[in-house]
Amino acid sequence: MTSEKFCILLRNCVGKKKEKGLIKSTTSKVDILPGSLLLFIFNDTDHSSNQNICVLETLDPENIEVKCNNEDFDGISKEEYEVLVSIPTCNERMTIYLDKHWLQEGLELNVNDYVYVYDKASSKDLIGIIRYKGAIVDLKGIFFGVEYIYDIGKGISDGVFRKQRYFTCAPNCAAFVALHRIRKCSKPLPTEEAVELVGATNFTNKWNLKIKDRVVWYSDDGPEYGTVKWIGLLPDTRSNEDVTVGVEFDNPVGSGTGKYKDHRLFTAKQNHASLVPIIGLLKAEDISPGPQYEQVDDDVEEQRRIYEDLRLSKENRTSGAGNHYLSKANSPEYFPVAQKPVNPLYEYSRSEQEYLPENLAPKETLIQNSSNSRKIPNNSSQQDTQHDPDLTVGSLVEVMSNRPLYGVIKWIGNLPDQKKPQKLIAGLEMEDEIAAGTDGTFKQHRLFTCPPKKGFFVPLYKCRKDKRFFDDRANQNPSDRSLYFGSNETPDLEGSVSPPSSLHDVASFCGKGKGIQGHHNSCYMDATLLAMFYFTTVFDTILHRPKNAQDIPEYGEVQQVLKEGIVNPLRKHHYVRADKVMKLRRLLDKVGKIPGMMSEEKDPEEFLNLLFNEITQADPFLKICTENRISETDTQHTYFYQLIMEKDERLVLPTTQQLFELSFLQMGIKLKEIPSCLIIQMPRFGKDYKMYKRILPSLELDITDVLENSPRECIICGELAAFECKECYQVHGAGLNTIAFCDGCKQTSHRHKLRVNHKCRMINTPQWYREQYIAHKTQQKRQPIQREKMELFAVICIQTSHYVSFVKTGSGKKAKWIFFDSMADRRGEQSGYNIPEVQECCEIPLWLSDEHFSDIMKNPDDKNLPEHIRRLICDAYICMYQSPTVMKFN
Repeated sequence: MTSEKFCILLRNCVGKKKEKGLIKSTTSKVDILPGSLLLFIFNDTDHSSNQNICVLETLDPENIEVKCNNEDFDGISKEEYEVLVSIPTCNERMTIYLDKHWLQEGLELNVNDYVYVYDKASSKDLIGIIRYKGAIVDLKGIFFGVEYIYDIGKGISDGVFRKQRYFTCAPNCAAFVALHRIRKCSKPLPTEEAVELVGATNFTNKWNLKIKDRVVWYSDDGPEYGTVKWIGLLPDTRSNEDVTVGVEFDNPVGSGTGKYKDHRLFTAKQNHASLVPIIGLLKAEDISPGPQYEQVDDDVEEQRRIYEDLRLSKENRTSGAGNHYLSKANSPEYFPVAQKPVNPLYEYSRSEQEYLPENLAPKETLIQNSSNSRKIPNNSSQQDTQHDPDLTVGSLVEVMSNRPLYGVIKWIGNLPDQKKPQKLIAGLEMEDEIAAGTDGTFKQHRLFTCPPKKGFFVPLYKCRKDKRFFDDRANQNPSDRSLYFGSNETPDLEGSVSPPSSLHDVASFCGKGKGIQGHHNSCYMDATLLAMFYFTTVFDTILHRPKNAQDIPEYGEVQQVLKEGIVNPLRKHHYVRADKVMKLRRLLDKVGKIPGMMSEEKDPEEFLNLLFNEITQADPFLKICTENRISETDTQHTYFYQLIMEKDERLVLPTTQQLFELSFLQMGIKLKEIPSCLIIQMPRFGKDYKMYKRILPSLELDITDVLENSPRECIICGELAAFECKECYQVHGAGLNTIAFCDGCKQTSHRHKLRVNHKCRMINTPQWYREQYIAHKTQQKRQPIQREKMELFAVICIQTSHYVSFVKTGSGKKAKWIFFDSMADRRGEQSGYNIPEVQECCEIPLWLSDEHFSDIMKNPDDKNLPEHIRRLICDAYICMYQSPTVMKFN
């Protein structure tokens, strides 16, 4: 078939039938219509006229041979043939072929594209989404399996054609059609957006609201009835604002007569006119008592039920313009109906004529038929009530509304105390607070838990996947990303970029729009990534290790996104936009075993374990062994250490040095070797529990006394220690250095009757060191015992579920500190984005030094401490230490 040349006939021609078994045609003549599809056979010569003619053959079973000139047909591709051959009539096929845009559309249409489908029964265009494209049983060519998204019941299939299933949807919601019956939609048409296509006066919303409809707005004093006089977008507002309704109320609860700024929108009685967001209104017939109540469309009933339950809940009431879903109180175009409006509808002389601004003039959308143009219907009487089956608890979603509303599904089910069968309801935790928000409760029932004013309940089918995370076009188009995260782009940087030098002016790192931009519960990752990579290379091995056979398939992609998309731009330009971290979160969610990486609040140790252990398979930083281990297999390898201990009530303001030593002492463990990096998790669990109210991070962490084979000094005489006694802790002073003894001092100290039963453990000092020590002692040269110390370079803090970090801008005592918050500020509300900030903290080394220890102790009230110091010592969650010595050899 690849060598065949397909053709379409452009003019009427006469052909001759070929008899079965005969090579030559018979004398039986047949008319061949324009639009017929044929195969090119060969060129021939008409000897009577000496003209070249082409011999074609039809593709139908009748096998007709046609001789014609070159201008009588066009050659077409195999793909064009496939979409044309399924069209049943030559006339319709010819129409599609001559309309090159329509034909190209058919070639490019694919699954999940939205289309208009011409319905012969109603002579209307229905809106659907392509669920299948390809061949179907017993028929030639390409067909499109379309699921209707608004006109439920208008289809003839549930995705099955001639007993073969091609996709799945609700019964009578699908149809299989050829190209002549469909045209592509530029975008799906939720009814809130239909005003942009059909004009304000013809607008229909999800309650079929239209001009002259009777509506109800629930004020704090009860329902207020009125008549719809105008529907549309307010002049001088953005196209993505919510549709507004001009209402003439029966009672004088409004202001003015129907004029907005310099535009006459409608005419009403004085003080009876108001503009209300469309989502804040209900049709009067849908809430009035009587026989019609039971006949209310399920969609309306569901919205009414949620709306009214929230309205009656005292803690969720709002004085905004009847709008119990969206917070518009601060927007000048929307105002409380029962109060003095921000932009009043000023008095205007009465007139029966209504004026519409030019930008709201009615529009029409046309689609070409084979013979004429026909209008797309202005509205649809039914809505799609089928939810996306991929949406589950944890899914990031967008609530279908003119103004973007984003959240994560925390609960799915039926609302309690509802007698009628319901559609599934989604309980969302919204990105930002909304006026109707709860803390996850519905009336008196707790369905999930979230911060106050962020819980939101909506029918599940009103949710779709958050396009910021799942729409590849938005991820690839810089202009789209700028709408979500701001215009300051951070392109990927190839190669290796070193951390900024500590000699740089710290001011160049600081200010708003610096650091890593936060987005949707990402602060745990933002704070951790900046601490790990901005000014240190201790973790850089995971950025450079080549992929091996044991790595996951996505290893290289994760490494590239981390290195070129986040670390390099951060080090060079001091800023990383949220879409880069979003890309990393998406990968981690895909390949990791921890659910909810894209949407849920996580802790830094969850992220670190996923990154180090599951994905990069980095060498563990810590090798921990028990004091009484039998073999090398008793050694534990880990990436960070959780401080576990019994609380010592004597420690009022413990340091990380004290807690680290106490934990190792009580757990009976040792470090097998000096780590390049030591990540210590404080004795607390998230935001819920803290063992100590305050913890003072030690600028240096002395690990000498927890190393298994490290030389130690006798606490009494200062000679090389040979034994340690855990039971002598706090006897000769504070710290693990007080429990080490040489042989002579151990004997002397343990003659005391209170210590005679103490059990001492031998210290394993390397043989070469003991010999060297003895040699220096013989030469009367005292050999000082070197202390192994690690340097604090970052502290990650948590306060009420929000993570921030304090980071040292280099190595050494002179390096300055910064404070980083990925969500320090915000531009816009629901459709806005976070603004990160980096601040210089020159006071950190002073406050963490011994000189200021007493000053902190004198301030028992945390509020009296400087802001940064308070957050550092009260909210410390993870402390990161590095060994400048070991790092040089990594």
